[in-house]
Amino acid sequence: MDFQEIVYNELTQPVVALCEMLVEEGQMDQHAFFAGLLPLLAEPEREEMVLAAVIELSKCAFLGFQFSPPVALHIDQLLERSIDLAHTMSADGMN
Repeated sequence: MDFQEIVYNELTQPVVALCEMLVEEGQMDQHAFFAGLLPLLAEPEREEMVLAAVIELSKCAFLGFQFSPPVALHIDQLLERSIDLAHTMSADGMN
C-alpha cells in the first residue's frame, strides 16, 4: 500500500465517517470543524498538507466540543492513527 492509500484509508475515510456520525447526531458545529479537514486531505501525495490536517485534527481536544461516547471513541481512534502516520512521515523524512 502506498502513502496515498494509507492516508485515504487511515484518515480521509474515517473523517468522512465521523462527519456522517456528527450529522446524524445534529452536531453541526463539530461537523463543520471535521469537514474542514477534508480539503487538507484532498491531495494525499502532498505530505505537508497531510501533516497540516493532522495538526488541525489535534486541535479538536481544545475547542470545547462535547461528543457522544461512540463519536468520542471514533475521534480517539482517528487521533491515534493520525499520530502514527505523522510519526511515520517524520521517520521517512530523516532518511
